[in-house]
Amino acid sequence: MRLLQDNIQWMLGPEPKNLSPQWRREVLELFLVVNGEKYSDASVANLPIPQWGGNLLLLDGNDTSNPKCLKGLLWATPFKDDIVRVAAFSISSELQSKGLGSLAWNHFVDCAIDAGYSKVQLEVKASNIRGQEFYRKRGLEIMNKLEGYYASGLGYMMRGDLKKY
Repeated sequence: MRLLQDNIQWMLGPEPKNLSPQWRREVLELFLVVNGEKYSDASVANLPIPQWGGNLLLLDGNDTSNPKCLKGLLWATPFKDDIVRVAAFSISSELQSKGLGSLAWNHFVDCAIDAGYSKVQLEVKASNIRGQEFYRKRGLEIMNKLEGYYASGLGYMMRGDLKKY
């Protein structure tokens, strides 16, 4: 599965536990640069993200075996009942607002609905206004404040029906 735009492509990703140490380092760097959050290698390796349509990597260039080509990811996991949880959705700042997030989101929504889910839940930093707007356009609403969820500040739990945009 490839979702293409220019030389940038969304591809199905392996489970985080199956990523090489080099790939996990690039994931950690992406989280630090885009989200301002520092995580441990073990926290990434132990994320319960299955290999499915809600596990996408955004890669730049033709050599997709090179971890340096990682420009974004969307990691979602079955949560409970009819809810799927987006555990991480990050895109390098230079590639934001180019439709790549919508491309991945719509693919994820199709896969989640096909798997029997009808709702989505995620956490977003309170300071990430663009991210909140992205999710609101897709029908999510802030349900709770999350004090101390992020090391760098307040977070919100958002939830809504699975919808394309």
